[in-house]
Amino acid sequence: MSYHITPASALDLQPVTPPRSGSAGLSACTMLSAAHGSVHTEVAVSELAPGGSVAGHLHPFEESFHVLGGRPLLNLGGRCYQLRPGDFGFAPVALAHAWSNPHGEPARWLRVRAPQPRRIGATLGTYASDEVAPPAGGQGRAPDERDPTCHFVGHFSDDDLAPPGPLAMPGYHGHNVRNISIRMLVDDILGAQHHTLFMVQFAPGTIPGRLPAKVHFHPFEEVYYLLQGQARGWLDGEPNDVAAGDLVWTSTNGSHGFVNTGDMPLRWLEVQAPAPPPSGAFFFEDDWRQLEGEAT
Repeated sequence: MSYHITPASALDLQPVTPPRSGSAGLSACTMLSAAHGSVHTEVAVSELAPGGSVAGHLHPFEESFHVLGGRPLLNLGGRCYQLRPGDFGFAPVALAHAWSNPHGEPARWLRVRAPQPRRIGATLGTYASDEVAPPAGGQGRAPDERDPTCHFVGHFSDDDLAPPGPLAMPGYHGHNVRNISIRMLVDDILGAQHHTLFMVQFAPGTIPGRLPAKVHFHPFEEVYYLLQGQARGWLDGEPNDVAAGDLVWTSTNGSHGFVNTGDMPLRWLEVQAPAPPPSGAFFFEDDWRQLEGEAT
């Protein structure tokens, strides 16, 4: 199968066991993994209970995040951050990090890992580290992308999105994808090498018979975690209706296109892994059919 959909109804947060020493209160639901067909990416929703913590650890893969709710604290390589909804960032390969939640409400974030974790010896690539400890209450600062000492983190707000227009991003500039606004979050500028994470918004207002995102495919996997609105996706030619809370995955060379079927902006967090090439990253089927006189 070249695509997979995990519906919002499948979100089932379970305690992460066995907990590492110094960790407590962490639950997660894996929404995409090798079990769903993915080769390069693992995606989960994590939740840390009030008073919970995740002890210092590191990985042989990148791990990025986008805060969905609550106010978790993050110790990232010795720098502590007080996070809030809309904050994002990532831990590079082998950079130790730890979490805590000293506040009275659960903290929830989307977690992305790339390359996909694999078993190494007795573990799935998570190694304890005493270099960092879960932050104490009041210890963190807010991410500030204007601060050159603020590493690997940032904040997304609605005014970061430009007015909708044709797609312009590394790998493709052109009019085959329209009515779109993009804000890059985790990419090579931030320091990521193996994947990208960014915010996508499609304006409402469908033109009958035309897809704002025409059917295309890539030399990498893509993930779409819907935050608001509803859409119809054509996945390998099959129509699928999706809405906020659903996750959609397409494989390398899996064809897909989307249309906003609601009357409000359609917004999702998008992941690409491996990181796309600077050009030749999008292949639109209709463009190539023209060479055979078969464009529809």
